[in-house]
Amino acid sequence: MSQEMPSIETDSLLGSYRLVKEIGRGGMGTVFEAHHTTLPRRAAVKVLHGELLRLPGMATRMVQEASILEHIRHPGIARVYECALLSDHRPWIAMELVEGETLSAHLHEHGRMSAIDVATLMANVADVLASVHARGIVHRDLKPDNLILTPRDRDFPLRLIDWGIARLGPMGKLTLDGLTPGTPIYMSPEQATGRAIAAPCDIYSLGVIAYEALCGSPPFDGKTLAEVVCMHITSEAAPLAERCGAPADLCALIHKMLAKEPNYRPSALEVRQVARAVSHAPSELAESIDVDFEVEIDDLDLDHMAALADGSGEIPTDDADDVTLLKPSMRKPRWTPPVPNDIPAQRDSSRSITPRSLNDAVAGEIRARRG
Repeated sequence: MSQEMPSIETDSLLGSYRLVKEIGRGGMGTVFEAHHTTLPRRAAVKVLHGELLRLPGMATRMVQEASILEHIRHPGIARVYECALLSDHRPWIAMELVEGETLSAHLHEHGRMSAIDVATLMANVADVLASVHARGIVHRDLKPDNLILTPRDRDFPLRLIDWGIARLGPMGKLTLDGLTPGTPIYMSPEQATGRAIAAPCDIYSLGVIAYEALCGSPPFDGKTLAEVVCMHITSEAAPLAERCGAPADLCALIHKMLAKEPNYRPSALEVRQVARAVSHAPSELAESIDVDFEVEIDDLDLDHMAALADGSGEIPTDDADDVTLLKPSMRKPRWTPPVPNDIPAQRDSSRSITPRSLNDAVAGEIRARRG
């Protein structure tokens, strides 16, 4: 007779953690917010779905996830507190409770992201990937749902989650027969065809995410799973330059990440380097827009002109249409020069004017500095 599975619900006690409420449900398990019974600690407790216990390797995957979280010390990966088994041998993990929104929810609510924000996102995700790839770990399911944005976090602005199907190098093959891990829209060609899985597949998935964040839609999408997989294998993504106004360097990087051949894709370190360079580039907005005002004179008669010339009195305004109009006009963009550094210092006891920062100096913005 099979053992009855214990009921896991709000107020249940798992180890030293009491479940408070369900906060998520994924393909492998249910996630609860929990409080430690002794320490002032909140945690996210993930419990394997009961029906998955019958499938070989699924319980091992969750234990593997706990092992990855335990051994990879990176602020972009949630810390693990505890891992144990229920009476029916289902594993559960207590890990850092990450407060934020998923990238998927952010894109759904706000639509496209700016090029600077996308470059920053890419640099941060690549920083996490560089750390795990150096240890032979491949995530294999990189997608917006698995990126939690934590802009107010002091340690790191995001968390890469759900390491349940990650691969630990050659020794970590936990794929079930007939099952290809990953999400089709973000799946690399080698995942779709069942070829060797390595670090470049994560780079490809990050390229798809960046493309979607810039354009509002992924590079490959279709009505059926087969159609999407076929596009990943055979089709080239539409040029980003035709779909958004992102910098050329960023577009080139993303297209390189989407190369069909894994060896042609950049490493996580290269992605981080180029993306950071783009995200820290001075804003060109202040350089590209300059508003002047020009005077347009409508039917101003000679009497009015004479009054202006000799100062003989007020200008008559009998006709409401005979007025001088000021109209804004957009002229050719021009460079706003930085504040020169060689201006002789003024011996003024009040205050001196200096650029606020490098970016502000380029834009011509200044602020007062107390002497």
